Amino acid sequence: MADFIGLDVCLAILNVLHDGFGNPKYAPCPLLVNMVMAGKKGIKSGEGFYSWGHGTKDLVIADNFKK
Repeated sequence: MADFIGLDVCLAILNVLHDGFGNPKYAPCPLLVNMVMAGKKGIKSGEGFYSWGHGTKDLVIADNFKK
């Protein structure tokens, strides 16, 4: 779902919740921060947790998450 919403949007929401409530449970995980900083924002950038540049609706796991 995060890939559809946009990882950058998810990060922004978590930052607002963390700043607003001051609760560490809303702190964004480092993986999410690193992915957004690397430009991997989900479907709108073509890659997030899944790869979206293959031209089909099938979910294809991004290369860096394959075992």
